Amino acid sequence: MTNELIFLDTNVLMELLFRRPQHDLVLASVMALPEQAIVCTSVLSAAILLYFVETEKLDKTVAYGFVKGYKILNMTHADYLWAEENDQGDFEDALQVGCAKRHGCSSLLTLDKKFDRMYGKYLSILALNKGSS
Repeated sequence: MTNELIFLDTNVLMELLFRRPQHDLVLASVMALPEQAIVCTSVLSAAILLYFVETEKLDKTVAYGFVKGYKILNMTHADYLWAEENDQGDFEDALQVGCAKRHGCSSLLTLDKKFDRMYGKYLSILALNKGSS
């Protein structure tokens, strides 16, 4: 039996690391994922996260430790080509979906409400928002 791969969007990681306004909602949602699930993200998300850590002049070792808690998925030229062909108005989102699909992720967890409308036909989108359970 293989474990389910659940992909975290960059905005979910940002919420968790920087304790932004929806931190508690995101944390509860991540904690509610199946115990056997492998929670992952892309190397692009990790790079974006570290960019913001550097911009804010925060301790990178904290971010490095945070990122190590997730399986980091590589990105390839195939992901780029998929995103180019399927871009629905946000190339970075398309690139994340292409990566998640190629790695066999079952779903993608995001705070972006438009994500499902744009990419739900390719991957199960778990869009979080205030008031959702």
